[in-house]
Amino acid sequence: MQFGGDIGIKPEDVSKLETEISYITANAEIDAIALVSDTGYQIAYAAVPEYRVDSDALCGVASALSMTSKMSIQNMFQENLSEVIVRAGNGYLVISSAGRFILVGAGKKIAEMMKTVKIFRVAAQRLATYFPSN
Repeated sequence: MQFGGDIGIKPEDVSKLETEISYITANAEIDAIALVSDTGYQIAYAAVPEYRVDSDALCGVASALSMTSKMSIQNMFQENLSEVIVRAGNGYLVISSAGRFILVGAGKKIAEMMKTVKIFRVAAQRLATYFPSN
């Protein structure tokens, strides 16, 4: 079976995904990045060697936070979710809606968080044009 075929990713779509993931990793100082389906299916994952996190757990958390946040934003503001930012004292997650996908990034450099958010916004918007929500 071809990569992503089970979730409707065509061979020509892979280069679009690669371009946006490369854009993020070249411009944001993050420790891990994942592309996830809205149901939590891990499509792609990469992390710096010293970053220790279970990729399935990261993708599952991103999916759960995204779904809960989508419902909350829809109920409160009648709008679509753009992103979820979760911050701790020594790290953060950025979870961006990207059409029918979710982008998630984890970083430890709090000073870089807003730059990362901006980069994720750009990539997520482009992915949403290529892969609109169903």
